[in-house]
Amino acid sequence: MHRRLVLLALLVVMVGSSCGVSTEGKFGQELFQVTCATCHSRNLGGGIGPAIGPQSNAATALSDEQIGNTIRIGPGRMPSFKQLSDDQIDSLTTYIRSVQGGG
Repeated sequence: MHRRLVLLALLVVMVGSSCGVSTEGKFGQELFQVTCATCHSRNLGGGIGPAIGPQSNAATALSDEQIGNTIRIGPGRMPSFKQLSDDQIDSLTTYIRSVQGGG
């Protein structure tokens, strides 16, 4: 129980720290770094959130549409990023796919 509380507190602090950063005019890698890297790590290797890089479930089992919807809706513990424009979400998906493919 104590471990869950510590993890929850850490998640709240980390998500809260990235909430104050403006996403206006940011796309692709730059947008990933300010919205996603806190939980998924800079190299998409995972941390608080799951790995989404090469050989991950996101790379092998999810369509681009599913990745975009995951970003938009924020299922489970992941926060919703519905404030991002469709172009920004598309740019995140494209960036994630480029890293997954080694690009």
